[in-house]
Amino acid sequence: MGQPVTLVLGLGREVGEAIARRFEDEGHKVLVADPSQERIDTARDTLDDAVQFYHGELHSRLGLRNAVTAAVEAFGRVDHAVIVPAYEDPDTLLDFAQEKFEKALGKSARGAAMALRVIAERLLEQEDLPETGVERKRQKGSITFVLRYAAAASMPGRFTDTVSQAAIQGVMRAGALELAEHTIRVNAIVSLRPSEERATPWSLGRVPLGRAVLADEIAGAAFFLASRDAAFMTGQSLIMDGGRATLSGVLD
Repeated sequence: MGQPVTLVLGLGREVGEAIARRFEDEGHKVLVADPSQERIDTARDTLDDAVQFYHGELHSRLGLRNAVTAAVEAFGRVDHAVIVPAYEDPDTLLDFAQEKFEKALGKSARGAAMALRVIAERLLEQEDLPETGVERKRQKGSITFVLRYAAAASMPGRFTDTVSQAAIQGVMRAGALELAEHTIRVNAIVSLRPSEERATPWSLGRVPLGRAVLADEIAGAAFFLASRDAAFMTGQSLIMDGGRATLSGVLD
């Protein structure tokens, strides 16, 4: 059986690197794409030499196609994609500027929709990998978005970011329904990011488990959603918040 190929679109600050490492450790061939050469250079120093990289923008059809093409040229195919969207700078409703807001919202929602389309087109045009083991209807592949917790619950000073993350989650749900008949699964992870917790330690008082999420834990969830163990999951948002959504008020 050939090795599955996973495309990681966006490194973020830690999460994309952890995802690439987990999938590579699990036997996947991995290509990481990011618009920041600096982040790619940092990841290249810490990831296995077998991981490939692509430097380019990821919000246009052409940029996304180039990233997919880079994976196909490196490994011959793409089976899974994990998308780590960039997030917006802090702002408030009173900072609202129509042009800036429309640009941010359009970039996030349009980029997510275009990523679904470009990746799905590639999945549908290639042959399935041979399967062994338990008899199960073959699935073409999976696409997973890794979203900030703003997609589930907002906080002051994150107006545009909250709207943008929620828009991507909407794209995920609608896309999952559209692609289900083609046996392409689309899900999301909604999580506090490790860097957010360190930057705002006050939020730990709102997490019943009493600690920040680890990048490796988000990576593990991403691998689960791409695996056969999640074969009946699509259109779902896996919440990783340490119990925060169930808490009324603040912990002592």
